[in-house]
Amino acid sequence: MRFPFVPLGLMLTALTGAPVFALDDAPLPFAPSGATPDAQVQAKLDLADRFVRRVELLRDSLVPPRWLREGDRLVFWSREGKDGGTWVLAHAKTGELKPLLSGEQLRQQLSTLLGKPITAPRFFDVALAPDEQGIVFRLEGKTFGLGLSGGHVTLLSPEDRAALTLSPEHFLAPKGGALAVQRQGGFAVLNAEGATVVERTGEANLDWRIPERPWSPDGRFLVVWRDDLRAVHQVPVVDYSSALEKVTTVPYAKSGTPLPRAELHVVEVATGRVTRIPPVEGQTYDWFAGWNPEGTEALCLHLSRDAKRLDLTVVEPASGQRRHVLREERPETFVTGLDFAVGGWAKQVTALPGGRGYLWMSERDGWRHVYAYDRSGKHVRQLTRGAFPVHEVVGVAPTGDALYVLASADSGAPYEHLFYRGSLKGGALKRLSTGSGMHRITPSPSGQYYVDAWSSRTQPRLRELVSVEGGKRVRLTTSDASEFESLGDTRPEALLVKAADGVTPLHGVLYKPRDFDASKRYPVLASIYAGPFTTVVPWTFLGTSDSLTASGLAQLGFIVVLLDPRGGPGRSKAFQDANYGRVGQTEIPDYVAGLKQAASTRPWMDLERVGIHGGSWGGYFTLRGMLTAPDFFKAGYAGAPGALEEEAIINEPYLNLPSVNPQGYAAGDNLAIADRLRGHLKLMHGTSDVNATLSVTMRMADALIRAGKRFELLIMPGQPHSPRGAASRYYRDDVGLFFLRTLGGPR
Repeated sequence: MRFPFVPLGLMLTALTGAPVFALDDAPLPFAPSGATPDAQVQAKLDLADRFVRRVELLRDSLVPPRWLREGDRLVFWSREGKDGGTWVLAHAKTGELKPLLSGEQLRQQLSTLLGKPITAPRFFDVALAPDEQGIVFRLEGKTFGLGLSGGHVTLLSPEDRAALTLSPEHFLAPKGGALAVQRQGGFAVLNAEGATVVERTGEANLDWRIPERPWSPDGRFLVVWRDDLRAVHQVPVVDYSSALEKVTTVPYAKSGTPLPRAELHVVEVATGRVTRIPPVEGQTYDWFAGWNPEGTEALCLHLSRDAKRLDLTVVEPASGQRRHVLREERPETFVTGLDFAVGGWAKQVTALPGGRGYLWMSERDGWRHVYAYDRSGKHVRQLTRGAFPVHEVVGVAPTGDALYVLASADSGAPYEHLFYRGSLKGGALKRLSTGSGMHRITPSPSGQYYVDAWSSRTQPRLRELVSVEGGKRVRLTTSDASEFESLGDTRPEALLVKAADGVTPLHGVLYKPRDFDASKRYPVLASIYAGPFTTVVPWTFLGTSDSLTASGLAQLGFIVVLLDPRGGPGRSKAFQDANYGRVGQTEIPDYVAGLKQAASTRPWMDLERVGIHGGSWGGYFTLRGMLTAPDFFKAGYAGAPGALEEEAIINEPYLNLPSVNPQGYAAGDNLAIADRLRGHLKLMHGTSDVNATLSVTMRMADALIRAGKRFELLIMPGQPHSPRGAASRYYRDDVGLFFLRTLGGPR
């Protein structure tokens, strides 16, 4: 249950004697289990699938704009209508938008080069050419180059240096022409002439890994990790694709078991020297957090195993000396959780230019704010204050004291990410965002301009070019949502309820079928994730994978509710700490309280027929709901459920180590309360899942069997944590059919 689960999937065995409800007070038009759905039900399943995949109907530029290093210019893909679109060069100072060639010319050249008609190209992989005189992009498995002038498209060899900028295994130095290549278990560094200057190969469970942004700004140095997983527990994965089974093992550090060890190495291109940096003491999770602007320091972050201590160290690349800068400790709870591991490290620290020190994110006053430290690690001042979180330092002005951040400083929208200007001297924030919703900011290298890409629940994504001094906003791209909305107006209804404590406000959304009839009573589905490191309630036009799945399930005739219970990020530290040390004890009560409040003013919600569904953490909490609130939840479908004894970094930051908090692990154990099951339960797991291991479902099945409880089980051979391909549709349909059979439809 390492990452948010995207419900999509399959079926295998069924063990149930579940009674059958009626659809619209008529007999079900299909057999209770195993039979092919009739045309009416199949039509509903097809409609649900279209809603889940409706993102494909949104016409939008899928490529973030790319700023050139000089001249406050950027290149972006401008798409207008079904067949239009081309690459455009924007001049921020003047607001001029100049196509590199017409859309017709682009399509004609691509058609000629590919040998087939290209009518509506969509691009995903795009980069600036190394000399920044053009762009590189991929289409139909081929790589192309397009100059900023001349309007000529060329087909590039896969080995062309420009083509390699699109490869996730190749890292081109920003200066000097050196190239780092990630290879299976190892890496190599080539100089500008293509000669290999360094090469290392990996060993079993002892591999080399190139991190993101590994090069120093001058291209002299490269950082690489060596990951030692030799002491880590190995999970067996069985390949059942032939009669002769094959078994492989995957390193997986479970709660209380040995962690991987990571050692940083610095490569000097000119000499080929590789310097090992001695690791910090203790069991830690280690991240490379980038370089200071001058390239004289490589920044590293070290989180203790129990997440109660976070250290910043810097490495001087020429000497290999490590210097400790600062430490953040939180002995009564955690400094940071899994959200840090899936990207938060990049936002934790910002090195100021000119050796002026560092900006550090901390929740020490109860909210996530920005703090200034000098180069020696001495605290200077707190820069932002207030009852709201700052999510990210976007940048600082190259001159002056302007500070730019994304924050949720609007009390009416605690989860929205809005853009603000502050000061390195402290003081109030000034809002720069004009629209609500979620904003993603891409500043220009000069710091004088930025691209604001944003959307809300009602506004499809826009991209605007803006000066930090304000003034006219130049529209770059506008999403065309006409086909998206042609399926019907099923935008979510916002919910604001109180948590089980009767005090804490919780935000959520409710989805209805597009043919909703307020005179009927609908069964209710709680779509749950509740993992403590993320939120699932949508604040953008497209929403989250969970909200897309919820909107699809609603089309089968359900009211589907998503909530973000206490314990998640994006709010106050107290909100996150509500379930610290007792994961599994607050989330289901919050959901039950929220559903009851929502139904109190919505008579069409039938709380006598409530189901619960989720995958990964949501699978764990589906089991939790069925076992701790058996009178409320009548049916549950748990996809790839996790457990508290699974991956260490998933659980230990929120529960401490099993040896320190055995009572917390015991209280959240689903196996121990399997005998409480009363409703209809189904479990799904892929046999190749290495996020939440198959052993969780096997042990849960064993506990239910020993307790004499009937359940259904769907095993998906060869599928990973989120079923893929045809299996994903199979799984989604199986979830819908299960709830139609166990809860029925509107009455």
